[in-house]
Amino acid sequence: MGNHMRYILTVIILLICSLSSFAQDLKRQGSFGVQFAPVTNAVKAQFRLTNEQGILVQRVIPGSSAQEGGILVNDIILKINSTDIKDVAQFRSLANGFRGGDQLQIVLLRDGKQQTKTFALKPRPYETHPNFDILYQSVTVDGARRRVIITKPKTPGKHPAIFVVTGVGCFSQDKLTPDSVSGRILYTLTQKGFVTMRVEKSGMGDSEGIPCSSPQVDLQAETRGYVAGLKALKSYAFVDNERIFIFGQSIGGVIAPIIAAESPVKGLIVAETVGKSWFAYELENLRRQLPLRGVAYDEVERIVRQKEYCNRRLYIDNQTPEQIAKDAPYCAQLPIQPPAPYTYMRQVAALNIAENWKPVDAPVLVIYGTSDFQTSADEHRYLTDVINSFHPGRATYVEIPNMDHGFESVPSQREGMQRYLNNQPPGEFNLAVLAEMQRWLDEVVKRSTRS
Repeated sequence: MGNHMRYILTVIILLICSLSSFAQDLKRQGSFGVQFAPVTNAVKAQFRLTNEQGILVQRVIPGSSAQEGGILVNDIILKINSTDIKDVAQFRSLANGFRGGDQLQIVLLRDGKQQTKTFALKPRPYETHPNFDILYQSVTVDGARRRVIITKPKTPGKHPAIFVVTGVGCFSQDKLTPDSVSGRILYTLTQKGFVTMRVEKSGMGDSEGIPCSSPQVDLQAETRGYVAGLKALKSYAFVDNERIFIFGQSIGGVIAPIIAAESPVKGLIVAETVGKSWFAYELENLRRQLPLRGVAYDEVERIVRQKEYCNRRLYIDNQTPEQIAKDAPYCAQLPIQPPAPYTYMRQVAALNIAENWKPVDAPVLVIYGTSDFQTSADEHRYLTDVINSFHPGRATYVEIPNMDHGFESVPSQREGMQRYLNNQPPGEFNLAVLAEMQRWLDEVVKRSTRS
């Protein structure tokens, strides 16, 4: 074989390796390119639409699939691929299953007349950054592939790494922006020399599997996805698998020790999380939040007693919400409800959090923001004491003044609650949390280098 042919083959191999960074084995989620809003009652009456019929096109993004397919502002989308569209939430759930290249047939109402548009869906653009590499890979969990997204410094050699475990709920972690909370944290750490990894939940983003919001998706399945991602992270040639850390926020801080027990790490950071049983936490959380909502204390105690009764039947007696609602309908009307399907939350409530932390012999940074109305300083101090009781000196507690559950600057818990109730935009990112994380990570990494 001549030198010229060898050169060509080498270039082809390098191109294939480069393309593998985008995990061609897992199809990219489709991008519709439209902002929707509910159809007003007046418009529904004008065009004789039912209450569960259609969504309004509020904006069409230039160059998007929808624009090239002929969708216009003020169109009312009635049907997609034979599925009737009832509301925006249902459309978003349906759209999660679309992939780039899928053919869509859209039935819409324009100026009172039905039209049909057919077009191919464009793939969602990949997340990029000029200062470091962003790689798209996948791991297989329970027979389905989950998308993992890695940020990687451009410098050669092995790097320490941060494995991210998010909070409860169904949302994609793809397409971060530099000014988002996650972007501020992960991008800054990457530019400081850390690899980071995110794992999409089942059915979210590019991930295969049943929708994250389904009662069939449970805590154990989600945890298996994280463990698979962490093991993959350890296998990469550019990662120093002796210096990998887990960063868990909210419920992520509850799952973090379970993952670390399965696949040990150098250290853990947990923030705005829970340290006691979920049963106890929900009652304390309700007792904390109701006065912030302006509820009188005698009414607070009445509601908390109702909540205790409802929780006992749900989490201990293992009754379904439908069974409970038959003779205790107020359980479904309490002002604060579980944040995920009851099947998932029942598994969270069954966890012995202290027992899960016991086998984790690694440094832990416990962070609490004083404006977080969804948890408390006591919760975090208790968690610190739990960890240190098993492994003295391992846990460090840090309190960030005026920081809320989402790492944003808020003057107080009361104002944070009012912003939440009024659906106000988030505050500015609280830089102090990033400074504390960097300081602690630098110290642990330096300590490990010296040893």
